[in-house]
Amino acid sequence: MIVQKLYSGGNFGMKKRKSVLYIGFLLLAVFIGVSVFTFYKCNEIIKEGYLASEGSAAENFAVLAAANIHLTDADVERLKGYSYQEMLSSKENESLQAMMSSENFKNKVDYAYVMTLLKGDEIKYKVDSDNESLFHAALGTKLDIMWLLDVNVSENAKNSSEDGTIASDAEIRRYSYYVPKDSLVLTEAPTYLYNESEWGPHICGYCPLYSEEGHYIGVVGVELQTGDYNAYRMEVLLAMGILLGVSTATLTLLFVFLYVNYRKRQFEKIYTDALTHCYNRSYYNSQFMKRMSALRVRDYYFVLAIADIDLFKRVNDTFGHEVGDQVLIEISELLMETVGKSNVVRFGGEEFVTGLWVKEKSTLEAQLRQLFEKIAAKKFSDRSVDISISMGCCYCRGEELSGWLLSGMLKDADDNLYYAKEHGRKQFCISEFKEKE
Repeated sequence: MIVQKLYSGGNFGMKKRKSVLYIGFLLLAVFIGVSVFTFYKCNEIIKEGYLASEGSAAENFAVLAAANIHLTDADVERLKGYSYQEMLSSKENESLQAMMSSENFKNKVDYAYVMTLLKGDEIKYKVDSDNESLFHAALGTKLDIMWLLDVNVSENAKNSSEDGTIASDAEIRRYSYYVPKDSLVLTEAPTYLYNESEWGPHICGYCPLYSEEGHYIGVVGVELQTGDYNAYRMEVLLAMGILLGVSTATLTLLFVFLYVNYRKRQFEKIYTDALTHCYNRSYYNSQFMKRMSALRVRDYYFVLAIADIDLFKRVNDTFGHEVGDQVLIEISELLMETVGKSNVVRFGGEEFVTGLWVKEKSTLEAQLRQLFEKIAAKKFSDRSVDISISMGCCYCRGEELSGWLLSGMLKDADDNLYYAKEHGRKQFCISEFKEKE
């Protein structure tokens, strides 16, 4: 008996499975990419939303503080002439300190100050070799920004005059220099900026300040505490991360589940006989050897058997093909029940090939007798047809089993089948495989 060639649609089926796999992985990669982008954008949105909310609050604090600071032109000139220590102990600074100590400010504000832009002869200092490392600016840069008032509000705020490491240069720290972003601050409208310094990140609200005579002084700056920002951001991002992670894991598992089911359905579609639902000739050609090798047991014998329904043409001629089909279905069910679904192949027509592992030849004979007894006792189809089978079997030692050996065993099993049929049917014939010289 000639073994049929591999299923011609196998390559097409493989290509189709690969296409589905690639599309699935592509969709999964797109989802992960979108998730990462969404996570990144959420981080930005959270930051922008937080800063916008806190920035508005900082502006309001600055406006409120500016409304309660009353300086004349003379007060401004006097404060400019004070040393840093004199400014800190001035009545104007103490008044600002008292304002910031109220319930409205102290729980939210780190720093409050009045900042003014110096001009012409008012500029006393420049960046030199002694303070270059402090200001990180080019030598000769004019220190034209001055703090008229300076208040540290919260317990977390650090006063330069109280910090022993920088007390010696506290005076010079009262000054800074104009940078492009100061154009946003030194305006005639309230605004806010997100600022990072050696004392950490701050959201700074600014409001223009005018003297009692109506002259522009500078701006009132209020820096809010932002210690809770990172905690807030991390909590939100953690929640987003968990959501995206669970979504990604769920989609991945769903993809794997669907793909495994798809592969299983494709496998069944390609390798299952449509009528009997046992495996077909294509399964024998491409999967049977793998299956049998996977079931290999040490010191066991492998048995290859071919079963053929006796006088099956008479069944079709006498009762019709519908009854014949039902007989094939019920016979295949008995075979699968006896040796297992994966071990039974409808080889063609009324022929079935089975493979099994046995410890002893007597075990094989006992199983076959049990199968024959079940068939003899059963009435097949709704027409109660009596059926018998003939079987040809060939066995070898398990360690000898290989692809080329299986082909030879099939030929010997087929010869044994014909021998059983020629000698009365309703029986089985068994032989050990002997390699032809």
